[in-house]
Amino acid sequence: MKHSLHTKVAAAVMVLAPLGLAAVAQPAAAQTFQYHVADSRQGTINGITIDSDSGLRPGSTLRISVHATPGARWANLSLADGVRVPLRERAPGEYVGSYVIRRSDRIDPAGQMQLRAGWGGEPVVMAYNYPAAFQAHSMGAAPATAEVNSFAMWPHDEDRLDPGRVVHFRVEGTPHARAGVRVPGVVDWLQLTEERPGTYVGSYTIRRRDDTDAFRGATAMLRAGDQRVVARLGERGDRDHGDRDAR
Repeated sequence: MKHSLHTKVAAAVMVLAPLGLAAVAQPAAAQTFQYHVADSRQGTINGITIDSDSGLRPGSTLRISVHATPGARWANLSLADGVRVPLRERAPGEYVGSYVIRRSDRIDPAGQMQLRAGWGGEPVVMAYNYPAAFQAHSMGAAPATAEVNSFAMWPHDEDRLDPGRVVHFRVEGTPHARAGVRVPGVVDWLQLTEERPGTYVGSYTIRRRDDTDAFRGATAMLRAGDQRVVARLGERGDRDHGDRDAR
């Protein structure tokens, strides 16, 4: 069976729209890269988007989305010899898949990915270069460093922490990371927004059922790459290399 092979070196475009949330900048290790390709003879492939939480390092999760002619009988993305990700049509013309990179995988970021799809007749094969950022976070690269320089909350006086009061949080630390606050028994994960590089802010409105004493035990959590750091109010963070849930 003949294959039509089209190769295109496409520029990477960062997409700043997390799932179901307002547009905010993603961590450097979770960038999304989108490519656009020309129409092919067998169906049309309009673009492919690949998102990774840590480049191509072992344990990283890749999420793939392809926009193409609806109704393909099959589709997959080959990352390397023996590493092929099947894609399913989640909605008409939208094909998705995910893959967790194994230590045994031999993925060369200087090589190419190959997208294959079949609508009937001969299959279509499209080839892509890996983006430069994936090469920077390739297998064996040094992990990102997570640091919390300060964690503050206001108001912090107990007599002002009454129902209806808005409590504000601010974390200073590693830029372009993921940050949140936990108040024991009140909120497990309050997502913070990166107001400017390295500064994360958020707020919480106290409810009548909340234990206001718990706010004294509030902790900030920040994750960059595969590192996680936890800090208490007024303290710098202690780095954690474990596998605990970092949200």
